[in-house]
Amino acid sequence: MTQLVNYHQQYVGNDHGEISFGPYRSANELAAVMINNKHDAGRHYIVMQQTGDRNVGIRGSTKVYCPGLFEVRAGKDIKNYSKNSNNPENQQAIFYEAENGDIVLSAPRGKIKFQAEAIEINAKGFDGKTGVVEITADEKVVVNAQNVDIQGKVSTKIFSEKTVELIGYNIINIYGGLMNVADRTSKGTRPSKTCLARGKGNVYKRTSSNQKISTNELRHKGK
Repeated sequence: MTQLVNYHQQYVGNDHGEISFGPYRSANELAAVMINNKHDAGRHYIVMQQTGDRNVGIRGSTKVYCPGLFEVRAGKDIKNYSKNSNNPENQQAIFYEAENGDIVLSAPRGKIKFQAEAIEINAKGFDGKTGVVEITADEKVVVNAQNVDIQGKVSTKIFSEKTVELIGYNIINIYGGLMNVADRTSKGTRPSKTCLARGKGNVYKRTSSNQKISTNELRHKGK
Protein backbone atom coordinates (compact mmCIF):
# COMPACT_ATOMS: atom_id res chain seq x y z
CA MET A 1 0.00 0.00 0.00
CA THR A 2 1.38 3.38 -1.00
CA GLN A 3 1.87 5.69 1.95
CA LEU A 4 -0.20 8.84 1.59
CA VAL A 5 1.39 12.22 2.22
CA ASN A 6 -0.29 15.41 3.39
CA TYR A 7 1.62 18.28 1.77
CA HIS A 8 -0.09 20.78 4.06
CA GLN A 9 1.14 19.08 7.22
CA GLN A 10 2.78 21.34 9.81
CA TYR A 11 5.13 20.68 12.72
CA VAL A 12 5.90 22.63 15.87
CA GLY A 13 8.62 21.33 18.19
CA ASN A 14 12.27 20.79 19.00
CA ASP A 15 14.64 17.94 19.89
CA HIS A 16 12.49 16.92 22.88
CA GLY A 17 9.02 16.74 21.41
CA GLU A 18 6.72 17.94 18.68
CA ILE A 19 3.13 18.67 17.77
CA SER A 20 2.18 17.76 14.22
CA PHE A 21 -1.01 18.78 12.41
CA GLY A 22 -2.38 16.55 9.66
CA PRO A 23 0.12 13.65 9.50
CA TYR A 24 -0.80 10.37 7.82
CA ARG A 25 -0.12 7.37 10.02
CA SER A 26 0.94 3.84 9.01
CA ALA A 27 -2.63 2.74 8.11
CA ASN A 28 -3.01 5.76 5.80
CA GLU A 29 -5.43 7.35 8.24
CA LEU A 30 -5.16 11.08 8.79
CA ALA A 31 -4.49 12.39 12.29
CA ALA A 32 -5.71 15.92 12.98
CA VAL A 33 -3.26 16.48 15.84
CA MET A 34 -0.42 14.34 17.19
CA ILE A 35 1.75 15.06 20.24
CA ASN A 36 4.95 13.03 20.27
CA ASN A 37 7.80 12.47 22.73
CA LYS A 38 10.79 12.31 20.39
CA HIS A 39 13.07 10.58 22.92
CA ASP A 40 11.06 7.36 23.38
CA ALA A 41 11.27 5.73 19.94
CA GLY A 42 7.65 6.43 19.03
CA ARG A 43 6.18 4.73 22.13
CA HIS A 44 4.94 7.88 23.89
CA TYR A 45 2.37 9.99 22.06
CA ILE A 46 -1.20 11.27 21.89
CA VAL A 47 -3.14 11.23 18.63
CA MET A 48 -6.52 12.69 17.66
CA GLN A 49 -7.79 10.77 14.63
CA GLN A 50 -9.50 12.61 11.78
CA THR A 51 -10.28 9.79 9.33
CA GLY A 52 -11.11 6.08 9.64
CA ASP A 53 -14.10 3.82 10.12
CA ARG A 54 -16.67 5.70 12.17
CA ASN A 55 -18.67 2.53 13.00
CA VAL A 56 -15.78 0.98 14.95
CA GLY A 57 -14.71 4.27 16.49
CA ILE A 58 -11.52 5.07 14.54
CA ARG A 59 -12.68 8.42 13.17
CA GLY A 60 -12.90 10.99 15.94
CA SER A 61 -10.91 8.82 18.37
CA THR A 62 -8.29 9.98 20.86
CA LYS A 63 -5.50 7.55 21.71
CA VAL A 64 -2.91 7.91 24.45
CA TYR A 65 0.18 5.67 24.51
CA CYS A 66 2.75 5.76 27.31
CA PRO A 67 5.33 3.15 28.35
CA GLY A 68 5.34 4.43 31.93
CA LEU A 69 2.79 5.44 34.54
CA PHE A 70 -0.47 7.08 33.42
CA GLU A 71 -1.82 9.14 36.32
CA VAL A 72 -4.89 11.35 36.63
CA ARG A 73 -5.66 13.34 39.78
CA ALA A 74 -8.76 15.50 40.07
CA GLY A 75 -11.25 16.96 42.53
CA LYS A 76 -8.95 18.69 45.00
CA ASP A 77 -11.15 21.80 45.22
CA ILE A 78 -14.50 19.96 45.15
CA LYS A 79 -16.51 20.19 48.38
CA ASN A 80 -18.30 16.85 48.69
CA TYR A 81 -19.24 17.33 52.35
CA SER A 82 -21.09 20.32 53.73
CA LYS A 83 -19.85 21.94 56.91
CA ASN A 84 -20.70 19.93 60.04
CA SER A 85 -22.24 17.14 57.92
CA ASN A 86 -21.21 13.53 57.45
CA ASN A 87 -23.54 12.99 54.48
CA PRO A 88 -21.78 13.17 51.09
CA GLU A 89 -23.30 15.30 48.34
CA ASN A 90 -22.10 12.88 45.64
CA GLN A 91 -20.22 15.48 43.63
CA GLN A 92 -18.50 14.05 40.55
CA ALA A 93 -14.73 14.44 40.27
CA ILE A 94 -14.00 12.03 37.39
CA PHE A 95 -16.70 10.95 34.94
CA TYR A 96 -16.43 8.31 32.20
CA GLU A 97 -19.31 7.51 29.87
CA ALA A 98 -19.39 5.34 26.75
CA GLU A 99 -22.52 6.38 24.86
CA ASN A 100 -22.20 3.23 22.74
CA GLY A 101 -19.93 0.22 23.12
CA ASP A 102 -18.06 -1.33 26.04
CA ILE A 103 -15.68 -0.02 28.68
CA VAL A 104 -12.74 -2.39 29.18
CA LEU A 105 -10.31 -2.26 32.10
CA SER A 106 -7.50 -4.76 31.62
CA ALA A 107 -4.44 -5.57 33.73
CA PRO A 108 -3.11 -8.90 32.37
CA ARG A 109 -0.04 -8.78 34.65
CA GLY A 110 -1.45 -6.92 37.63
CA LYS A 111 -4.54 -6.18 39.72
CA ILE A 112 -7.52 -3.90 39.28
CA LYS A 113 -8.35 -2.23 42.60
CA PHE A 114 -11.42 -0.19 43.52
CA GLN A 115 -11.18 1.79 46.75
CA ALA A 116 -13.76 4.27 48.05
CA GLU A 117 -16.05 5.11 50.97
CA ALA A 118 -18.71 3.03 49.20
CA ILE A 119 -18.78 1.13 45.91
CA GLU A 120 -21.96 0.65 43.89
CA ILE A 121 -22.35 -1.72 40.93
CA ASN A 122 -25.63 -1.28 39.05
CA ALA A 123 -26.64 -3.16 35.88
CA LYS A 124 -29.80 -1.78 34.27
CA GLY A 125 -31.47 -4.21 31.87
CA PHE A 126 -34.35 -3.74 29.48
CA ASP A 127 -35.15 -7.05 27.74
CA GLY A 128 -34.87 -9.79 30.36
CA LYS A 129 -31.41 -10.74 29.07
CA THR A 130 -29.41 -7.69 30.10
CA GLY A 131 -29.15 -6.27 33.61
CA VAL A 132 -26.72 -9.02 34.64
CA VAL A 133 -23.71 -8.71 36.94
CA GLU A 134 -21.35 -11.61 36.25
CA ILE A 135 -18.26 -12.45 38.30
CA THR A 136 -15.98 -15.22 36.98
CA ALA A 137 -12.76 -16.43 38.60
CA ASP A 138 -10.44 -19.32 37.75
CA GLU A 139 -9.87 -20.20 41.40
CA LYS A 140 -11.97 -18.49 44.07
CA VAL A 141 -14.39 -15.63 44.81
CA VAL A 142 -13.92 -14.30 48.35
CA VAL A 143 -16.40 -12.00 50.11
CA ASN A 144 -15.44 -10.67 53.56
CA ALA A 145 -17.67 -8.33 55.55
CA GLN A 146 -19.31 -7.89 58.95
CA ASN A 147 -22.69 -8.63 57.34
CA VAL A 148 -23.40 -10.27 53.97
CA ASP A 149 -26.95 -9.99 52.61
CA ILE A 150 -28.08 -11.82 49.46
CA GLN A 151 -31.61 -11.07 48.26
CA GLY A 152 -33.32 -12.59 45.22
CA LYS A 153 -36.82 -11.31 44.40
CA VAL A 154 -37.60 -14.36 42.23
CA SER A 155 -34.97 -17.02 42.87
CA THR A 156 -31.74 -17.59 44.79
CA LYS A 157 -29.56 -20.61 44.04
CA ILE A 158 -26.30 -21.92 45.50
CA PHE A 159 -24.83 -24.74 43.45
CA SER A 160 -21.63 -26.78 43.60
CA GLU A 161 -20.59 -29.82 41.60
CA LYS A 162 -18.96 -31.24 44.75
CA THR A 163 -19.47 -29.88 48.26
CA VAL A 164 -21.63 -27.16 49.79
CA GLU A 165 -20.93 -26.27 53.41
CA LEU A 166 -23.28 -24.17 55.54
CA ILE A 167 -21.61 -23.34 58.85
CA GLY A 168 -22.88 -21.19 61.69
CA TYR A 169 -20.61 -21.32 64.74
CA ASN A 170 -23.39 -19.91 66.87
CA ILE A 171 -26.87 -20.30 65.31
CA ILE A 172 -28.26 -21.27 61.91
CA ASN A 173 -31.84 -20.22 61.22
CA ILE A 174 -33.58 -21.72 58.18
CA TYR A 175 -37.11 -20.58 57.36
CA GLY A 176 -39.41 -21.47 54.49
CA GLY A 177 -43.09 -21.33 53.73
CA LEU A 178 -42.67 -24.77 52.12
CA MET A 179 -39.45 -26.76 52.33
CA ASN A 180 -38.31 -29.78 50.34
CA VAL A 181 -35.14 -31.48 51.56
CA ALA A 182 -33.78 -34.50 49.65
CA ASP A 183 -30.58 -36.51 49.51
CA ARG A 184 -29.32 -39.59 47.72
CA THR A 185 -26.29 -41.79 48.15
CA SER A 186 -25.76 -42.87 44.55
CA LYS A 187 -25.48 -40.57 41.59
CA GLY A 188 -28.21 -41.06 39.01
CA THR A 189 -30.81 -42.29 41.52
CA ARG A 190 -33.80 -40.03 41.62
CA PRO A 191 -34.76 -39.37 45.25
CA SER A 192 -38.33 -39.39 46.47
CA LYS A 193 -39.98 -36.37 47.98
CA THR A 194 -39.36 -37.82 51.44
CA CYS A 195 -35.91 -39.18 50.52
CA LEU A 196 -36.94 -42.49 52.11
CA ALA A 197 -36.74 -45.94 50.53
CA ARG A 198 -39.55 -48.40 51.29
CA GLY A 199 -38.45 -51.55 53.16
CA LYS A 200 -40.26 -54.63 54.40
CA GLY A 201 -43.33 -54.37 56.62
CA ASN A 202 -44.11 -50.73 55.84
CA VAL A 203 -40.79 -49.75 57.32
CA TYR A 204 -38.83 -47.03 55.57
CA LYS A 205 -35.13 -46.33 55.85
CA ARG A 206 -33.21 -43.18 55.15
CA THR A 207 -31.04 -43.63 52.05
CA SER A 208 -28.12 -41.74 53.56
CA SER A 209 -27.83 -43.37 57.00
CA ASN A 210 -29.89 -46.61 56.88
CA GLN A 211 -31.86 -45.28 59.84
CA LYS A 212 -35.28 -47.01 59.94
CA ILE A 213 -38.53 -45.14 60.43
CA SER A 214 -42.05 -46.58 60.58
CA THR A 215 -45.16 -45.41 58.74
CA ASN A 216 -46.73 -44.41 62.06
CA GLU A 217 -43.85 -42.01 62.65
CA LEU A 218 -44.28 -40.61 59.20
CA ARG A 219 -47.95 -39.95 59.85
CA HIS A 220 -47.09 -38.40 63.19
CA LYS A 221 -44.71 -36.00 61.45
CA GLY A 222 -47.35 -35.12 58.90
CA LYS A 223 -45.53 -36.72 55.95
